[in-house]
Amino acid sequence: MKSTLVKIIRNYKSDNEEIQDNVKAIIQPDISFFDIDVDIKRLDHVFIPNRDESLVVDKVRIYEGRPPFHKEVILMNESKFYKLLENGAIEHDNNSSSSKDSTVNTFTVNMYLNALEKAIEHSDIPKGDKKNLVKKIREIKDNPYLEDLSTIAVVDVKQIFFH
Repeated sequence: MKSTLVKIIRNYKSDNEEIQDNVKAIIQPDISFFDIDVDIKRLDHVFIPNRDESLVVDKVRIYEGRPPFHKEVILMNESKFYKLLENGAIEHDNNSSSSKDSTVNTFTVNMYLNALEKAIEHSDIPKGDKKNLVKKIREIKDNPYLEDLSTIAVVDVKQIFFH
């Protein structure tokens, strides 16, 4: 994976902008990676060279499981982020840094997965299949990569069905 030098702006377009230039990052479509010591948080804007639109930080997760320690960041196009924010699909909460706490209109991904787990347990699905499905759902709830991606998916689904 190739790293890129980006610019991070906190409080974008306000009188108290804070700019960090030449920040090394690995920008990916789903999850981007920053060094552990980079000061980045939700609602910061990330500017990538040769890109017309900035990206907005939706989530930041610190990965300290085993080296290399880093921050995993979910970025969203500025126009998409503010459209979802305006439509109430995501909440304006600066303190949210983990998708475990992220709310999609007071509806978290884990709430959905818990409800799905209960529905499976009370269904007519054969016992062995039921156990296997519940196990898979629990693995998804505990997997930080899928958890972050599933939050974005719920927002996208909400947009499709409610707009």
